[in-house]
Amino acid sequence: MHWHWLIIIYLFLGGLGAGAYLTSFAAEKGWLGKNSSLTRIGYYIAPFIVAIGTVLLVFDLGQGLRKPWLLIGLLSNPKSVMTWGVYILALFIVIGLIKAFLTFKNKTVPNIVTIAGAILALATGAYTGLLLAVVEAVPFWATGIMPILFVVSALSTGLSITSLLAMFIEKEKFPEGREGLAHIWLIAAELVIVAVFMGIMYFGVKGPVARESAELLVSGVYSLVFWGYFIGLGLVFPLLAFIFNQLKARKLSPAKKGHHSLLTIVSDISVIAGGFALRALIILAAIPVWESLTIY
Repeated sequence: MHWHWLIIIYLFLGGLGAGAYLTSFAAEKGWLGKNSSLTRIGYYIAPFIVAIGTVLLVFDLGQGLRKPWLLIGLLSNPKSVMTWGVYILALFIVIGLIKAFLTFKNKTVPNIVTIAGAILALATGAYTGLLLAVVEAVPFWATGIMPILFVVSALSTGLSITSLLAMFIEKEKFPEGREGLAHIWLIAAELVIVAVFMGIMYFGVKGPVARESAELLVSGVYSLVFWGYFIGLGLVFPLLAFIFNQLKARKLSPAKKGHHSLLTIVSDISVIAGGFALRALIILAAIPVWESLTIY
């Protein structure tokens, strides 16, 4: 396969930045409770994270560096998913920078800019999965579940990176709202989607080649990373930790509910690590049809 670590990092950063923007958007709209501490941080970091990922994508293209004029061809093929991605990423970075600057300056941001950024952020998160889903030569990728899985993972990792940074950047102590519940629902949803996705692949619904890829994760060379790193550390541990924190918060006074524990910090880091592991496993376990044919 020609897709390796640069693409993995790009897919991860694209989802992370999109999720960060959507986290602050949800907080700004009051969906994460009143007086959320996450109303600004996601806006500050989102365009820069996605921009870094986009630069890595250009590096991976190879010819884009040696012959940059060839990139112009990506703008003129509306049937290509890569062309869609160029416009989505470029627009999101521009809109995201405008939103970040005006938010930092405490100026009123036109509602159309904020909403456009949210739509583009959602499109960016979905695009990272759609980029794989359209590759029919890799049955393990070629499923409509892929964009859904990547969007949910983007929302989860974006919420975690925004929560982590808010602890250090926001000086005020805000009472925690629905952030904990959002963590629980997103991680639980990701677990369900992963189970459905792996079931489809492992039981041969997408054919024997996709089953080979699934076996690499379930019982093959990547099984330790899949079960221990991604499922255990990246999903199950933070899910149980956030549930524990929610139960514990019920017994705390309102003044202490905004304080983040070490367990919360470790859980957020685990979610982010799990999001990276997901992209790495999806890419590294992919077997193209032609490679499988040589095996048989």
